Amino acid sequence: MTTDSTTPRLSDLPPLKLALLARKVESKLAMALSEPIAIIGMGLRFPGGADTPESFWELLKEGREAIAPIPSSRWDVDAYYDPTPGTPGKMYTRHGAFIRGVEDFDPQFFGISPREASRMDPHQRLLLEVTWEALERAGLSAADLKGSSTGVFVGMMNEDFSHLMTDATQIDLHTASGSGLSVAAGRLAYSLGLQGPTMAVDAACSSSLVTVHLACQSLRTRECDLALAGGISLILSPLTSVVNCAMRMLSAKGRCSTFDASADGFVRGEGCGMLVLKRLSDAVADRDPILALLRGSATNHSGQSSGLTVPNGNALAKVMRAALKSGGVEPEQVGYLEAHGTGTAIGDPIEMEALGRVFGPAHSREHPMVVGSVKTNIGHTEGAAGVAGIIKVVLALQHEEIPAHLNLETPNPNIRWDALPVVVPRKRMSWARGPKRRIAGVTAFGFNGTNAHVLIEEAPLVEAAPVEVATSPQLLLLSARSAPALQALARRYVEHFATEHRHAFGDVCFTANTGRVAFAHRVAVVASSASEARQRLTSFVQGEQLPGVWTGSGRQRPRLAFLFAGWDREWQGWGRRLVESEPVFREAVLHCEGALGRPLVAGLFPERGAAPRPLGPGLALPGMFAVQCGLVQLWRAWGIAPTAVLGVGVGEYAAACAAGVLTWADGMSLVATLGEQLERAAPGAELTVERPERLADVLPRFPDVCLLGLDGEGRGILSGTNATIEAVRAELLQQGIRADPRDTPHAVTLTTWSAARDAVAAAARSKIHDRPRVPWLSALTGRVMESPNAEAWRERSGAPGQWLSAMDALSGHGVSGYLDVGPGAGWMALGQRSRPASAQSWFPSLRAPDDDRTALLKSLAGLVAAGAEVAWSELYRDSAHDKVVLPTSCFQRSRYWFDRPATPDVPSAVPGGDLEALAGQLDLLEQLTDEQVQALLEGQKQRG
Repeated sequence: MTTDSTTPRLSDLPPLKLALLARKVESKLAMALSEPIAIIGMGLRFPGGADTPESFWELLKEGREAIAPIPSSRWDVDAYYDPTPGTPGKMYTRHGAFIRGVEDFDPQFFGISPREASRMDPHQRLLLEVTWEALERAGLSAADLKGSSTGVFVGMMNEDFSHLMTDATQIDLHTASGSGLSVAAGRLAYSLGLQGPTMAVDAACSSSLVTVHLACQSLRTRECDLALAGGISLILSPLTSVVNCAMRMLSAKGRCSTFDASADGFVRGEGCGMLVLKRLSDAVADRDPILALLRGSATNHSGQSSGLTVPNGNALAKVMRAALKSGGVEPEQVGYLEAHGTGTAIGDPIEMEALGRVFGPAHSREHPMVVGSVKTNIGHTEGAAGVAGIIKVVLALQHEEIPAHLNLETPNPNIRWDALPVVVPRKRMSWARGPKRRIAGVTAFGFNGTNAHVLIEEAPLVEAAPVEVATSPQLLLLSARSAPALQALARRYVEHFATEHRHAFGDVCFTANTGRVAFAHRVAVVASSASEARQRLTSFVQGEQLPGVWTGSGRQRPRLAFLFAGWDREWQGWGRRLVESEPVFREAVLHCEGALGRPLVAGLFPERGAAPRPLGPGLALPGMFAVQCGLVQLWRAWGIAPTAVLGVGVGEYAAACAAGVLTWADGMSLVATLGEQLERAAPGAELTVERPERLADVLPRFPDVCLLGLDGEGRGILSGTNATIEAVRAELLQQGIRADPRDTPHAVTLTTWSAARDAVAAAARSKIHDRPRVPWLSALTGRVMESPNAEAWRERSGAPGQWLSAMDALSGHGVSGYLDVGPGAGWMALGQRSRPASAQSWFPSLRAPDDDRTALLKSLAGLVAAGAEVAWSELYRDSAHDKVVLPTSCFQRSRYWFDRPATPDVPSAVPGGDLEALAGQLDLLEQLTDEQVQALLEGQKQRG
């Protein structure tokens, strides 16, 4: 059975026809499978203090050798050392290349208990840290990867941790998951919530290069869309070194002298490297930081050679050619080769002859192949050796320089130097970008016979956007698991801003906000430049309070009340920049204009430089409503939604719509009816009252005066005839309350107001009123509107005392902050003035007509510092930003090892009748671990 299409479904084809079809499209498939893979992030730990790509490059650039005596923290070197090769159970070397702090870990960061952390193989712990840093350097938030098809490919070959656990009493429920090669990759996927292909690969010394090959295949076949590939090797036990010495593989002099006549083996090194990989097309579309490209890769086996551990030159040449073919690369395009370079008398000549066969004919003495090996710097990192070579090449491409190959004094006479067009750089060489694309190869072969070769090309040249000198204010969020970690991270950013000036500040904020997990402890900064952000973060680090900085623990998301003020005729033009820059706001305002049925935006936002025409109630009230609608929709798009709502005047209608009682179109219809009615009002006066909360005793004596609502400064607006308003003003002045009158062409009296509200109620009978989706508090009664209907719109706006009662009632609904939605900050001013002891936070939306987005960003900064989860993708939806490399999270490490604590000496019997002694022993028992209790019980049984 086939579909209506002329192309049959694969499931309909019999196997033979499917095989024939596959053969016909083989060439097209090869093209599809040759897409370059982008390296978009790197994390690492290598010897010599190389904890970042930057510090690793400094080590390479300076030509430093990270080999040192074996630290006593690993094992008693003297107990295992014997200078005579072949001595049973002994090693003839005292050197290695070690990374620092393998005993330390930050389990809290990864949600791991201290007890489990002490039973975890340091390989697993270090992989978690390095992978996290690689993702952050790629501008990817681990939280966004949860449930994704991201693949995990980890190269490992040693299980030293299991060698240390010789005491069976050390085994507990965490032992199995804390060790084992497969668990290293599995825990990584588990901790990050990844659901792509996940595997640990033991291909001996070629392990990590094989994982990169497998990751590229998985990406090209679309088995995954993002891949983590790398390797790790730690030297925790003396046993592997004893085995290597028995095989005469290690250097007795303690140096990796690759290609040198004195080469006598390698020096073991530790290391961990992790790459974040994407298909190039996806990386370009996502504006990822592309560090370099993986063009081709291949693996094979040496087959039969002169010995299992001896490489086969023919097989090495074959795997190099296969990698070239897979990437569509010609031998003459490859200018550098990072050799496996173990520094053995047999391996070095075989490897050099193999590359000579493949690349020799395409090179010459004038244009030789440059060959080097990172092992001369950091030793042989075994399971991480291949990825160490890749990272070295990527850094060399970025810095346009090939580091010096160390320890080459007398070239190995077994290598045909005269016949091979190769050169080994004894000092740094320029490798500048030019018309010819720079491509390098990386080789690895394991003592088990597995070979691998990977081709790396320079990142495509993208014209960099000029770094802006001045920019609009930006929001920068930093977060951490703990307060000390946040302080440390802020210091890193202060240092970063002091030395890094290549990136646009907007790109920095975009990457920090979207490419990091938002942890509980937060500091948010609003600044216009990196220097300004540096100044404000410095104040935070120093414990000073500076404007533009918000901090919080973020342990609970703030529960916000959206407050809507109701009357202000001096806000025309407010929100203009939001109409111009925020599509969500603009679309909401235009939707309201469509519901109104007549032009609105042109009157609200006249052309720049043009004198605004005064708006009557017929446009001013719908305009206020439209701006409030736009702000609600914009806040919601950014992830900020109300827990409860409260409004006065026109704000009542916006509050009802925000609560879901009415649609915004129906709300606009009712506001338009109200505005049309008030447009008919006779001329009179308005009174702006400085302290409306003190009107309670005054208003009852003037029943014809209408309280219209709040203005943007928290002042009450009264309206009525000229004579009545003057009488009210005189009364207020006697009480020391400032009140400023002004004439108005549309004075609202009680009669006018009642008629207008009756018209609104009549119009509302045709509108559907739903139950509020969030509590909608009445400014008239201070209580929740449970089942609102059309008659609710007949009510007056209430008195300021009732407004405050309603605001107080919000706390009963779990409100922890107030968001003023509208031009100005009327509710904020009223609340802070009337409730100065309130612990709630206040956030305005619009503070000035020409400063729209700044006020929003400042409130957003306060909210996100308090724990709000921002929809960053919506915040940046209509702005293009590049991801840039920024400082990574600061782990707060402590020692976590499996050292068994001494068992307290607990008496075997409880003294009868001595309650105090019994209580003391019970308290002691509670401090024991399960293992200690089990040991005591067994001891009791034996003594019994």
